[in-house]
Amino acid sequence: MYKWIMSILLGMACIAGIIVLFMKVGEHQAQTKQEASAPAMPDTPLNSQATEATYKQSCIACHGNDLEGKIGPNLQKIGGKMTDQQLYKIVQNGRGGMPAFKSTLKDEEIVNLAKWLAEKK
Repeated sequence: MYKWIMSILLGMACIAGIIVLFMKVGEHQAQTKQEASAPAMPDTPLNSQATEATYKQSCIACHGNDLEGKIGPNLQKIGGKMTDQQLYKIVQNGRGGMPAFKSTLKDEEIVNLAKWLAEKK
């Protein structure tokens, strides 16, 4: 009797695991489609001086004077982990505890920040 109950419970756990797996795959596909449909980063030449001013105005409180991180993560070597396109999307739309800046910064400023951060390797 005990073996039957354990077999049934194991089977139910496997079925539940498969259901969760399919749900996560669906979520991932939806997220991938959303990222693919997002507008590409405009081709704007990097203006380092303007970017540093934008960083001091909008980012320094969370990421620190030297990109060392405070509330937000350390960005000193972020260019080795993410592309400028990925950084552009994060600055534009926000992620985790980081707010979206698409309504506060101009698109050119976001592009410059993304390119500037991508150089930090």
